[in-house]
Amino acid sequence: MKVYVYDFDKTIYDGDSSIDFIKFLMSKKKKLFFRLPKMAFYYFKYKTKLIEKEEMKEYFFSIVKYFDNIDELVNEFWTKKENKIKQFFINKKSHKNDIIASASPEFLLKPIKEKYKILDLFATNINKKTGIIKGKNCHDVEKLRLINKQYKNYIIEEMYSDDEISDKPLLDIAKKSYIVKKNKLIDYTLYKPNIFKRFWNWGWGIYHKNEELWNYLIVGFLTTVVALAVYYFCVLTFLNPNIAIELQCANIISWILAVAFAYFTNRVFVFKSKNPNKIKEATSFVGSRVITLLLDMLTMFIIVTVLHLNDKIGKIISQVIVTIGNYIISKLFVFRK
Repeated sequence: MKVYVYDFDKTIYDGDSSIDFIKFLMSKKKKLFFRLPKMAFYYFKYKTKLIEKEEMKEYFFSIVKYFDNIDELVNEFWTKKENKIKQFFINKKSHKNDIIASASPEFLLKPIKEKYKILDLFATNINKKTGIIKGKNCHDVEKLRLINKQYKNYIIEEMYSDDEISDKPLLDIAKKSYIVKKNKLIDYTLYKPNIFKRFWNWGWGIYHKNEELWNYLIVGFLTTVVALAVYYFCVLTFLNPNIAIELQCANIISWILAVAFAYFTNRVFVFKSKNPNKIKEATSFVGSRVITLLLDMLTMFIIVTVLHLNDKIGKIISQVIVTIGNYIISKLFVFRK
C-alpha cells in the first residue's frame, strides 16, 4: 500500500492551527485574555524542561471548557481559516492515499480530513470538552508509531514537512521527501537550513546530549555572579579584606545568599527534583555547601592571607573550585534519583 504523509501546521496550513484556534476562541470571550500570563508561564516551564509538552498543551486547550458548542466553533473557524490551506495541497487531484500526521488536536483537523476525503488522520487526542490529552502528543517518533500501529504493510511514497528535525523519522523512511517553506517544496536530500538555523541546531544538539551538566554550568555561573557580587559589595563598602576575620565575614555573607539562590535553581532547573520532603532536602543541600564553604575559606586563606595575592582574583579561583565540588556533591548525595 502506497501512502503520502503530510505534516499539517506550516506544511499544509500556513501557520499554526492550534494557536490560531485558541486565538479564535479567546476572541469569542474577551475575559479569556486573562489566561495569557499563565499561558506564558506554562510555555516558559515547558521550554525550561520543567514540564512535558502535554501538560502545557492541556492548559492551553483547557480553554474549551468555557464553550458548549465546540463543534460549531470548529466549523466556523475553518470557514474563516480554510484560505490558509496551501495551494500545492488543494491542487492535488486525489487525497484517497493521503495521511495527515499532526500534533494539533484531532477534533480540530477532522473537518479538513472529511472535506478533502483524506485516507487517515493521526493527531493529538485532546478531549474537546476538557482539553485533557489521552495518550501522547502526536509529535516526532509518536507519528511514526501511530502509523505503524494502524498499517502493517505500507510504503511512504512521499513525505511533506516544514521541520527537518521533528519529522526526521518519517522523512528518512519515505521514498521521496520534501521540506515545505511557505509555498515552496524543497527536496529533502538537497535541503540545507540557513547558517543561523544550522548553528542553532548544532548548539541545541550539544546541549541535549547532556542537559543536566549544561544547566548546572548555567546555574553555577549565575550562582558565582551572585556570590561575587555580594562579596565585592561587602569588601568595597564595610569590610576590609586585609583583615582576616573581615575577609571571612564577607565570604560567609556571600555564601549564605549564593546557597539560597543555588538551592532553588538546582532543585528546579538542574536536577528537577520531585522530592516532597523539601526541608530534609534543603538541609542536606546546605550541609553539602558547608563542606565547600570550608574549601572556599581555605582557598581564600591560602591565596590572600598566606600568599598575599589579590583577593578579587583569589575569589574567582576559589569559585571555580567550589563550583566543581558542588556539582559532584549535589549529584551524588543531595539530588540523587
